[in-house]
Amino acid sequence: MIAANHFFVFFVTLSVALSYVLANQCPHCNGVAACQANQTIPKVTCTPDIVNQTVNQLAIFFKNASDFTGSSTQYGCVKVTFIQQGYNEDTFAVQGCTAGSKSICSQPTFSFYGNLSCSFYTAPSPNQGHRLLSSALLSVAFIVSAFVISS
Repeated sequence: MIAANHFFVFFVTLSVALSYVLANQCPHCNGVAACQANQTIPKVTCTPDIVNQTVNQLAIFFKNASDFTGSSTQYGCVKVTFIQQGYNEDTFAVQGCTAGSKSICSQPTFSFYGNLSCSFYTAPSPNQGHRLLSSALLSVAFIVSAFVISS
């Protein structure tokens, strides 16, 4: 019974560490107020639900938006703002995830009157900052696991 508990702790620790290491994260917000430049935009782990939320909002501008939905092993982060003609400030803003490594920003757009701004980058999986932390987390997980299994 004790050995089974040790293996359970080992696999739970390992799975938590691996899920952190493999996470694709992007800033996520919907709406001008939520996406204001003078505030910190929370990062979320990219999932098919987050992708669909983001892409559904972008479908009013981009003709092939549905090509960027669904689940993927790689995600992209997108930031889109729009200033409607006759306005001085953003009238539309969204940040989030798209499926795949191709940029939705390079897709054809519908006709609109105003200024559309779109930026895209491949979601870190993991990025340079997370590599060191992830490596440390995995090392700790293996040390804890070895200690638990040996006792």
